[in-house]
Amino acid sequence: MSRARRFGSLLAAAAVAVSLAGCATPPAPTAPPVLPPGPAVDAEPALSEQDMPEIRTEQVHSAHRGTDTQLYLAYPTGLESTENLPVVLYLHGRDGVEPTPIPYDTLASLERLYHEGRIPPFAFAVVDGGYNPYWNDGSANGDLAAMLNEELPGWLAERGLGDEEGLPFAVAGISTGGFGALTYAADRNLAGKPVAAVAEVAPALQVSWEGMREKEAFATEDEWLAVDPLHRLDDLGDVPVGVWTGDADPFLDGINELIDRHHNTPVVTFLPGGHEGAVFEAVGTEFVEFLADSLPRHQP
Repeated sequence: MSRARRFGSLLAAAAVAVSLAGCATPPAPTAPPVLPPGPAVDAEPALSEQDMPEIRTEQVHSAHRGTDTQLYLAYPTGLESTENLPVVLYLHGRDGVEPTPIPYDTLASLERLYHEGRIPPFAFAVVDGGYNPYWNDGSANGDLAAMLNEELPGWLAERGLGDEEGLPFAVAGISTGGFGALTYAADRNLAGKPVAAVAEVAPALQVSWEGMREKEAFATEDEWLAVDPLHRLDDLGDVPVGVWTGDADPFLDGINELIDRHHNTPVVTFLPGGHEGAVFEAVGTEFVEFLADSLPRHQP
């Protein structure tokens, strides 16, 4: 499948709060810029309730985390039933689920595109992995990979979501969640239950142990290498991976390595900017459409 490289315009007015991926938005310049400056760090975009999907949050107990954790579900409003609703697992970035684990424009795009009849309905499911998660076992937050692979399907099945086993049909992630989404997809492929697509927003991929060590997520280089997505690309199989990133993202070396070495990257979109909310909020429509397009080939 050919690779599309497109340069998008920034939707800086809808920039997500800094905690979404743990990187602060640069301050607005003093002179009037060509594009409008981003909002304050704690600001939310001017979206009404009518713009947003249904959002449910509840607490579930994770034995693999050793604590209660938040289960966050988002799906289009107005559905007659959510029984057997397909699910995309969305893995959040460094700072967790507050104020939102998913960029607002992505949530709004799910709602709008469904009601415009452009996509079939599906849900996003998020589990709180704590601070600075790379979604691996043996982390400071517990065994996060085991939580996703062993506990999440049960939580979804209890709520009538996902496939017959409660499995998500696709996985997505932002920043450190992008790292985790690739390892989750690799694990699913090796288990003989591949996901239909992986959607990556500015994945936090390091190309050296020196860079990774600074993130204080892995005790040793060997622990990192055992789960590092760039060292597990063969484990992904043929799963299509979509990538959206700023053209000045500090993780660009690792992101480019993913794009160059994985043989199935049908959508690759670079936007002007770094690892920041203005970039994350500019990808919603294409991001949601990419995931929705994988539904027909996943469903029996």
